[in-house]
Amino acid sequence: MTFMQNMTNKEIADTFQHLARLMELHGENPFKIRSYINAYNTFRKYPQPVAEMSQEELAAIKGVGKAISQKTRELVETGQLSALEKYLEKTPPGIRQLLKIKGLGPKKIKALWEGPGIETPGELLYACNENRLIELKGFGQKTQEDIRKKLEYFLKSQGKYLFADIEAEAEKVLQYVQQMMPSAKASHAGALRRKCNVVEKIELVVGADNDLQPLFKGRLLNLKKHNAGVWSALTDEGFPVKIYHCLPGQFGSKLFLHTAAPAFLEAFLKKTKNTNFKGLSDERMVFKKAGLPFIEPEMRENNQALQLAAQNALPQLIVPSDVKGVVHAHTTYSDGINTLRQMAEYAKAQGFEYLG
Repeated sequence: MTFMQNMTNKEIADTFQHLARLMELHGENPFKIRSYINAYNTFRKYPQPVAEMSQEELAAIKGVGKAISQKTRELVETGQLSALEKYLEKTPPGIRQLLKIKGLGPKKIKALWEGPGIETPGELLYACNENRLIELKGFGQKTQEDIRKKLEYFLKSQGKYLFADIEAEAEKVLQYVQQMMPSAKASHAGALRRKCNVVEKIELVVGADNDLQPLFKGRLLNLKKHNAGVWSALTDEGFPVKIYHCLPGQFGSKLFLHTAAPAFLEAFLKKTKNTNFKGLSDERMVFKKAGLPFIEPEMRENNQALQLAAQNALPQLIVPSDVKGVVHAHTTYSDGINTLRQMAEYAKAQGFEYLG
């Protein structure tokens, strides 16, 4: 089994949705587009792992069929979809960016592209500020203002990702590193490891005697820069990755260094200024040398955790079993994909005490 077979149902479904949106943008056959949308809706709510199913099993799913099942296996086995790659190649990068903006669908983007020749978010914002969109069919003053607000938010948040949106990709990268370099030590680091709500990149620390060059010979990581043990790359999905390379005997020290938030690290070093933390193979040894209990990555944001650790009063992190119920749920009564009964039965099966 390759690491690609760890693709989630959501990732597979999102790929077909992406393909459908690009095809709609290029005015392709509505029947084919509809079949990919159906695949998206089917896979995102399918109860079994789609990546583990054979082509025959996939084809037997209602609404999937032979063509979709073949494409699904191609995606799982290679990490790519040739049909999607074809449309990506003939779609300008700026247009692909516009497709990422919520509420700005393929039809509107197509009209902007073919009409005034707008191809980037920046050009579209400029057109909004010049009041040019209201001249186009289907675009009024209210629509123009709505697009302008969404564009400003999009441009402001560029290079930032919600943890929930980057987590699966980060896991895929870590599994890839572990597969390509099985004898190396590897872990997530930075804001990602601290599970911050918003992160800017996927960070990892890799402790290995060998060079990291083999990681960039496959399809997943595209090397952009290498300098003084720091490797910067992009995943095949465009997520930025930074890998800090060290020797295995330094792994603990480097993992601690590259996980801590600046405020936490500053306070920690000030508190332990006469202690040498270099050359430690296990991160727990850093805290042991400092005379402190181990502080979980999620708490390494500022001095508060250090104060609690010094008093031996660190709280326990919340774990899934602490969650007793769900207070926000969407069913088929609104925009959900499951009925109220299905939601209630599933919540009960998961051990929850209530569903709100």
